[in-house]
Amino acid sequence: MIRYLMVLIIVILTQIYALWIIPPVKWFESSGKDLGITQKIFYIHVPSAWMSFLGIFLSAFFGLYYIYRRNPKYDKLSASFMEVSVLFLSIALITGSLWAKPAWGTFWTWDPRLVSMAILWMLGLGYLFFRSLVEEEELRKRFSAMLSIITAVNVPIVIFSIRLFRTLHPGVIKGLSSSHSYGMDTPVLMGLIMNIISVGILFVFLSIERYKKK
Repeated sequence: MIRYLMVLIIVILTQIYALWIIPPVKWFESSGKDLGITQKIFYIHVPSAWMSFLGIFLSAFFGLYYIYRRNPKYDKLSASFMEVSVLFLSIALITGSLWAKPAWGTFWTWDPRLVSMAILWMLGLGYLFFRSLVEEEELRKRFSAMLSIITAVNVPIVIFSIRLFRTLHPGVIKGLSSSHSYGMDTPVLMGLIMNIISVGILFVFLSIERYKKK
């Protein structure tokens, strides 16, 4: 319980710092109005998305290692990372929609980044659904490993979609997007890094807890 509380406090403190201390990035909605504090959703949106990508890669890595070693602990690690990744993907999709409403005037648009992200989320859900349905243990482990690898293959598509296609989605890193990019000065960059670290700690903690319960 104390560990849960400590991790939660770390995340809350970094979010408070981003929300109340760091000045908003000058990002404008389609009508030309400054988004103001709404822009700060990206301090939870970006770390959640990045941690989900990392978790999916780790799930695929341990899935591949399970195929090679046939050690049940690698299957458990793969499943644990995927479960938490789907949670963080859900957070990224929800926060992205909350940002899109004032920025684009709609919660959802068929933008390449949004569509590829939704497909990734559905692949993750499919992985979890498959594991819940298949009772034969060895079959479940082998096919889960393959599904985790297939899901991981889609992560680069999501990451580079804003570079490969014409998109409304802004790039956090300059040069990555064919559209707009955030111009991050030092306080904004530090706030983002702090929240990536705190959300990363939460991600690792939840993954470990899921592994322990398997």
